[in-house]
Amino acid sequence: MTRVNGSRLMIAICVMAVGILFWQPPLACASEGSSPSQVTVSPTVESAADTFAFIRWTTRNPGGTILHYAIVHYGTDPNHLDMTAMSPTRINPSHSDMVFRVRMNHLEPGTTYYYWVSSTQADGNADPVTSSVEQFNTQPTDQMSAGK
Repeated sequence: MTRVNGSRLMIAICVMAVGILFWQPPLACASEGSSPSQVTVSPTVESAADTFAFIRWTTRNPGGTILHYAIVHYGTDPNHLDMTAMSPTRINPSHSDMVFRVRMNHLEPGTTYYYWVSSTQADGNADPVTSSVEQFNTQPTDQMSAGK
C-alpha cells in the first residue's frame, strides 16, 4: 500500500469513528417500547430556602439523546407560569429510571410559587413527561437568619 493510500485509509477510519461516536449514542440509548403518549410525574420540593429552591422528579428513562434538560416553569400566579429554570442531565442508558433536578434561583422570600415540570432532549424534542401545577413557599428572610 502506498503512503497516499494509507493516509486516505486512515482518514476514512477516523471519519467512521467520529460518526460512530457522535451519531450512535442518541440511537443506542433510545428506550425500546417507549411510548410518545404523555406521562404525568409528581415532582417534589427537595428544599426551599428564602431565595432558592430545588425541585426533583423521577421518570422512566425517556431515551433519545444522552443529554436532556430538566425544566421547571414557575411564577407567583398559577395562571402565568412564564419563568423557567433549567438544568442539564445526562441519561445512563443502562438505568430504567432517570432523576431530574433543578435549582430555581432569585426567588422572593416568604412567597408562594406555583410550578410544573417538563424535560427536553438536547436536540429540542420534548420528552413525553409533564406534571400538574404544584406549589411551595419560600422561607421568610427572618427565619433564615434565625437558623444561622
